[in-house]
Amino acid sequence: MSYPVVSQVPLDPVAKQGFLSKPRRPITSLPRQLPHQRLVFEYDGTFVLADRRLRGDEPHVLYGVSVSVVDVTKDHPVTVQVPIKSSGAHDFTVAVHFRCMVDEPIEVVRAGLTDATEHLLTYIRGYHKLFELGRGHGLDQAHELWTIVHAQVKAYATVVPCLLPGMSAEFTSLELFAPDEIARGQRRYETSLHEIRGTHGLRDVKRKLDRDFELDEQDYLHTKTGSANDFTRQEAALDKDHQITEATKVRDFLNSGPGAADGLYATVPGLSSQQVADRYAALGDREFHTTQNQIQHEHELEVVSARARAEVIRAAIAQGLFNETTGRELLATFDNAALEEGRENPEARDQEARPEVTPGDPADDNPFMEEDVRG
Repeated sequence: MSYPVVSQVPLDPVAKQGFLSKPRRPITSLPRQLPHQRLVFEYDGTFVLADRRLRGDEPHVLYGVSVSVVDVTKDHPVTVQVPIKSSGAHDFTVAVHFRCMVDEPIEVVRAGLTDATEHLLTYIRGYHKLFELGRGHGLDQAHELWTIVHAQVKAYATVVPCLLPGMSAEFTSLELFAPDEIARGQRRYETSLHEIRGTHGLRDVKRKLDRDFELDEQDYLHTKTGSANDFTRQEAALDKDHQITEATKVRDFLNSGPGAADGLYATVPGLSSQQVADRYAALGDREFHTTQNQIQHEHELEVVSARARAEVIRAAIAQGLFNETTGRELLATFDNAALEEGRENPEARDQEARPEVTPGDPADDNPFMEEDVRG
């Protein structure tokens, strides 16, 4: 569809009807106009812009020779493309975009401006320097060349504005393309490069994730081992503290008084009832023998002491320190004590060595000292 004149239709003369009937052109025979379109009739050597609502008996409608449909859209986009040379065998394609609007539909139809693209293309080709800008650039330098071409075309459109009859055209933007085969090859290259980068990126991400997993697992094992070691040390410390506590209790119990050791011996944990009974029986026997030995020892000490006294008295009698009657009475008393000791342990009495006693010896614990006898 062309722009701004969408279509032009010639009109046939209206056939005459009855003598009294008024001639009218059927509206259905006219081109259909959309909301953004207007009808321009050629009538009597001039052009008339029709109203939105037609009856069919208007002079320009009834006697018009042609009608044109004009697009009056505001800011209608129009693009023109021109090739420019590159440094190689292929050409760049420059696409220049304009924003157009019909100001006077009658002027557009009168000037025969049926297609604005052709007029805009002629306008761009009028800038001869444009076709020399790409000769120093290869097809892979399209981005750099776009900057130059855009600046040049914008300056040209500003200094030399595009003048079209009955309408305005304003430069908006510009695009620069390489040939289709080059563009397809570039797309294939970029797609392959993207896939390769994606593959390597996935591999790098996988390696990183595997490494992070290994590090996390090592940290977990290290933490687990450290926790186990800490638990073992704490358990050993608690066990040691328990042993120290128990040992302290045993020490305090042993120091609590006589017989504590024997009581502890019979209350060792883990003993059966029979073992406890046997140990208490053994403790009773040991206590009995200990008491018996203690009594025997005390008796022997008394006997030895009596003998020593008897020897002292004999020595004193031999020296004439006692009278005979008193000395004999004392000796009879000690002899009776020795006789009883001999009856209880005759073998010990025979084997016992009789000590030599020197009168007046200060080391003797005899209560009958020499000075006392003399007195």
